[in-house]
Amino acid sequence: MTKAVRFGLIGVGGIGSYHRAAIEAREADGAARLVAVADPWVERLAAQKTELTSRGVRWHLDYRDMLREEADLDAVVIATPIPFHYDMTMACLERGVSVHLEKPPVPLIQQLEALIAADARQSVSVGFQFIGSRCTQMLKQLISDGKLGEVREIRAAACWPRVDKYYTRANWPGRMMLGSAPVFDGPATNALAHLINNIMYFAGEGRDEFAIPTEVSGELYRARPIESYDTACLRGRFGSEVEFSVAVTHATETALPFLIEVRGAKGWGRLSNDGARLETSVGVSCDHMETTQQLLDVNYANFIEVIQGRRDRFLTRLADTRGYVGTTNAMLLSSDGVHDIDPGSIRRYGQDGTGGFEVVKLREAVEETLASGQLFTEQGSPWATARPKPFRLPLCDGTPLARFCQADRSGRNGSAG
Repeated sequence: MTKAVRFGLIGVGGIGSYHRAAIEAREADGAARLVAVADPWVERLAAQKTELTSRGVRWHLDYRDMLREEADLDAVVIATPIPFHYDMTMACLERGVSVHLEKPPVPLIQQLEALIAADARQSVSVGFQFIGSRCTQMLKQLISDGKLGEVREIRAAACWPRVDKYYTRANWPGRMMLGSAPVFDGPATNALAHLINNIMYFAGEGRDEFAIPTEVSGELYRARPIESYDTACLRGRFGSEVEFSVAVTHATETALPFLIEVRGAKGWGRLSNDGARLETSVGVSCDHMETTQQLLDVNYANFIEVIQGRRDRFLTRLADTRGYVGTTNAMLLSSDGVHDIDPGSIRRYGQDGTGGFEVVKLREAVEETLASGQLFTEQGSPWATARPKPFRLPLCDGTPLARFCQADRSGRNGSAG
């Protein structure tokens, strides 16, 4: 029998509870065993601590203690907020264990390159779980088989409203920095990061390959008084001359489930309903709703099989995310920071805690980017004040994020909500 993978879990609450469930689901068939967790929030998680310790799972207040004291770990799951990903992943690599890292991997391309250099064994999997969805895999197969012809355009869009509670639940949502650690929280770099990562996947030439753009233009805006942004659009191209565009926001009252359209010389394919539906012009379709837990279960099956030597590669390796991280960094540079939306174009809805900010005609602008590829300024949106300049990739050395966060902190929106 193949030996069970012995897991440590950093971060038990929030998304960590889904990761814990995914590990425990594989315990039933002997493929995995949760041996230790690390989380300092003992009082808030008292019930979980009691349950886990009763089952022999050791609880550590500091992840570094877990890495030092748990000699038999095979893999560590990092299910923590964005600003902690870099240090934790580096510590796990130094310890020599495999890592399943919650998306997004890290905010800065320099951080990513440092992790890739440290990950000589390619032992880090990044949890962009939509890569493993049935509809995503079917569309990638159609592209790889040439059923759509040569890919020419990829477009994506979504409106996922975020109300006050999202921004007040912790000290990092809506932030550019947390102390000295970059965060860069926002729709394109957190909740809807899947869209950009999937574009890199669909543009990749091989069945498992991800592409890296050669040029990106972007616009970042905020309706809510935060450090970071809640609205973004961008356009880019790959060396293959494939063009792509994305528009995403948290600043609408009504949702637009995410869509991705791939347009080729012979036909098209469209993922819609937050990735649950695939429609194509070539007679292939799929209607398969998968929950967050089910998508994580697919990722964990792959992760465990790679560690056990039964698969060659993770669904998304660290190096596969170069396109995603480079694109989002170039988006910030092209936008020249985050731009405040004119208060006259913003409507407040709901009550404290459950209320949000809606930008007038923003949903229509998002849908127009999906239809035409135009950025918000090109559409003539009255609140769109950015003057984006194309940025070439790969980016040169430096920290593109750091030089914007201080400027953002000093403006009207200088403190996170």
